[in-house]
Amino acid sequence: MSSADSHSRQGLQLHQSDQGQTRQGLPVDQLTSQNADRFEQAGTQWRIDPSHQAFDHEPLGLPEEHTETELRDFIFEHGRYFDSYLASEPDRDLFWSQGKRGLISYKRWYRHIIIGGGLIAPEPHKPQLVREFLEYAKQNRLSIAFHNIGEADLPLFQEMQFQVTKWGEDPMIDLDTCTWQGKDYEWVRRQTNYCLRQGMTACEVRPDQLHPVHWSDIISEVIEVADESLTRKPQKKAMRFFEGRIDNHALGRRRLFVARYQGRIEGFVICNPILNGTGWATELYRHRLDSVKGTMAFLIHFVLQQLKQEGVAQAGLCLDLGRDCHRLPGDSALVRHGLRFAENYLTSIFDFTGLRHFKSRFRPRYEKRFACVYPKVTIGSILAFVSTTGVLDLHYGRYSRILYNQHCKRRLRRNLSTGNSTQSESAASLKTNSKPYSLRKSA
Repeated sequence: MSSADSHSRQGLQLHQSDQGQTRQGLPVDQLTSQNADRFEQAGTQWRIDPSHQAFDHEPLGLPEEHTETELRDFIFEHGRYFDSYLASEPDRDLFWSQGKRGLISYKRWYRHIIIGGGLIAPEPHKPQLVREFLEYAKQNRLSIAFHNIGEADLPLFQEMQFQVTKWGEDPMIDLDTCTWQGKDYEWVRRQTNYCLRQGMTACEVRPDQLHPVHWSDIISEVIEVADESLTRKPQKKAMRFFEGRIDNHALGRRRLFVARYQGRIEGFVICNPILNGTGWATELYRHRLDSVKGTMAFLIHFVLQQLKQEGVAQAGLCLDLGRDCHRLPGDSALVRHGLRFAENYLTSIFDFTGLRHFKSRFRPRYEKRFACVYPKVTIGSILAFVSTTGVLDLHYGRYSRILYNQHCKRRLRRNLSTGNSTQSESAASLKTNSKPYSLRKSA
């Protein structure tokens, strides 16, 4: 049976209106009162979406849906990018391939679909997953855009005539060979040693090891830190879709690390799993406005050392958007020039330079990431990305203040690293005579 035939026999799709998740649903003839009672007992409102009506009256039977725990376990095992685990968030739409062997997480904006997390499936099943999703998009006349696709998956998209554009690079640290010694890591050690002298501690917080009341208090303080950190950004709210959240769903298979000073949480890092926990990505990190200088470098250093002790092979620092976006045959000039313009003139909205400089201090290697769009990038797909992420939903008072501060510090910012080298910095870097201290864990 062809992919098109299989999709034409699926029956009506069901959408979860209060949670926002979309999954391939039960056939029409299985929408009995028993199923309706089961949905009602779960406290969920369901509606039939006419845009997903079948082209054949004979439905194709599908197995029951994944539970929330099974969904997280599936993503944990097969997600390969820093944002793959975000598919478990409750406001995502989900597309399952036949047999539920593959998953795509997306958001829809009119006729455009924005996809994050890549192809969440076993390697042999990925071609079928793309074919089925592409057929679904063609039937519904939708434009689809995958983001943060790695080189390993790229030939599959090229084969299916996607427009491929360099999107950025993912800084990765090979923990098995990283020693944190020598001049290359002098800055990281200096931040760590300073924080330790101030009495800062770091630890991982696990909800299964705490009383629910204690865990609730910690999460409340973490959200407080995140909200305080947001006041330094020009956006009204935290950016969506490509950044995770902790205020609207459980931690799940993610990991939470916190830095404390005099009992108060100064900063936190949330790590997302990659490929069954063989890698982790520092997907979300925030700190207080008045935190001890070097808090984030200290905490990320602690996290990376902790992962190394556990035998984790690699850790990611999340996408360096726009890095080395050279021209590719048949790519989108609109995206390429747009990223270049943003890097040069819109750092007050998204701080390309500051983030790139900070990540380069950990001396990562870089893996290329691509945007793959079918049939091609248009103004509409750009607007869909902007609307989905909320990157231009600005608080103009804060935006004006950031513009002023960057103007005052423009000479200093010219000296920030471009992240193009992992070698030692110039001899002008400050030296430290103190030996690196081993990181301490707090209780």
